[in-house]
Parts: sequence; C-alpha cells; structure tokens
Amino acid sequence: MNIRNNVLKLILLIVILLFLWQIILILIVIIDHMHGIDDRSYDINLLNKSRSTIPRLIHQMWKSENLNTYPINNSYFQWKKMYPDYKIRLWTDKDLENLLLTNDYKYLYSIYKSYIYSIQRADLGRLIILHAQGGIYADLDVFPCSEQVEKLRLSNVSLIIPRSTSGSSVINHFLIAQKSSPILNYILHEIVPLRFYKRIFLLPYLEVFSTGSFFLTRTLKKYIQLSNEKKEPLWILSDDNVNNYVHHYTGRSWHFVDGFILNQFQDKIEIRIIFSFIIFILFIIIWKYRTHFDLCKKFKGNSTK
Repeated sequence: MNIRNNVLKLILLIVILLFLWQIILILIVIIDHMHGIDDRSYDINLLNKSRSTIPRLIHQMWKSENLNTYPINNSYFQWKKMYPDYKIRLWTDKDLENLLLTNDYKYLYSIYKSYIYSIQRADLGRLIILHAQGGIYADLDVFPCSEQVEKLRLSNVSLIIPRSTSGSSVINHFLIAQKSSPILNYILHEIVPLRFYKRIFLLPYLEVFSTGSFFLTRTLKKYIQLSNEKKEPLWILSDDNVNNYVHHYTGRSWHFVDGFILNQFQDKIEIRIIFSFIIFILFIIIWKYRTHFDLCKKFKGNSTK
C-alpha cells in the first residue's frame, strides 16, 4: 500500500512539475509579447522615389497550383488585375523546398522540415522567398485596396512590415523587402532549431507563432537595438496605414481554441487580471500541498522512531 501511495505521489509530482514547466514558458512568451516593439517611423519623403531597389514582384503561397482548394476567396487574380505591370508568382510547397535546397538556404532546410505545423513552414518560407528575390509578399487572403502599393515599393527601405491591430507586435501577412535585404538576412540567421525544453505543448497557438508574429517581433526588437551604423532602413506600418494599401480578410482558419483565448487575453485587461489571479491561486495550492506533504513525511518519520 505504501509503495502504491509513493508511486502515485511521484506521478502527481511529475505532472505538477511538467505543468509548471509549460506555464513558465507560456508566461515568458506572453510577457515578452506584451512589452511590444518600438514605433519605428521614417520620413518617406526623404527616400528615393524615382528609382527602386525593390523589384516589381508579388509573391503568394499555397500548397499547390490549384487555388480551388484554398478554403476562402483568394486574392491572386485581384493582384494580377490591379497590378498588370508586376510579375505575380504563386509558390507551391514543392517550389519552396527546391529553393531551400539551393546553397544559400540549405542551413535552414532541416529546421523547415522539423516544423510540426504547415503555417510554421509558410512563415519561414515567405522570409526566404523575399530574401532570395525581393518584392512584395501577400497572403492569399490579403487584397489590394488600390494601386498605392507602388508607393511602398518606391520607398527603398530594406523591409516594410505591418504592426498588429493591438500595436504590440508586428505581423507577416503583407511584407515588402529588397532582394538580399540585410534585415531579412539578420532574421533568417536568428532562426534556430527549437529545443525540446523550450517547446510549448499546452498551447499550440504559441508554438505556431514561434516562427511568425512573436518571433519577428522579438527579433526586430533585437535588430532595432543594434548600433545605428549597422542598421538598414526599417518601416513598420501602423494598422491604419496598412489599411490604405491592402485589406486582410483574416479567417484564421488554422487557429486553435487556445488562439481564441489568447486573442481575448491580448485585447481585454479583465481577462489578463483573471488569468493572473488563477496562476496565483495555483501556486498557493501547490505550495500548500508541498507543505502538507512535508509535514506528513516528517510526522511519519517521527512515528517510526
């Protein structure tokens, strides 16, 4: 009986430790995300608008060339119609793998193949495509509002990236970059295999964002902190600003239930307060359990003397 109780206690202790490990990882990610990113604005009037180092290329991605399998209305033909002077390229999974196998990107291939979710591979893929060829990247659910995107191309900054609606992070559904952008080069070399002890299993949503918004926000914060002589021009578009150029029909079809919860967490302070209170109560319960366990062990030891 004592052996059985000890085994059960050991199992319970392991479960508690595993849970705490995941909670700590989640809190680290959320707290880092809530700190946000500095507002970096540049006077575009000072930049060269007569010539551009950004090519007239618009990149989009899907698993195959058959866009009928895309779950919602797609923007591919809208881009072709509104930007006839641009080359519109649809990248498939096979195209992307072939690009990764070239000498310039072989160091990322094993990382790319290790990702569990297809959205993680897509997040990495768009960065590689823009670094390799330059131009504009737009998700298939991102539609042009007007022909004003040309003004962004003529800005000649190294990277243009939008800010999220909450303002606390950057997002990657619409990107513009020079070919071989030094900023993208910096980002790509910050991508490393995710160690097991850093993986989040409780909330797949956060695991997905390890290559997307959270990763880009954290990495660009590091880039901004570099000394000025090392930095290339970076333009972070505000949510209001980006809406002048494109409209994002966010279906979030790949999001999990935890994604909905975290979106609520980000948008509503009451949810954050409740979550913090629950974590506090959880730690109190664990501390009480541990104290009770130690007292029982001590009492049992004294009774056997």
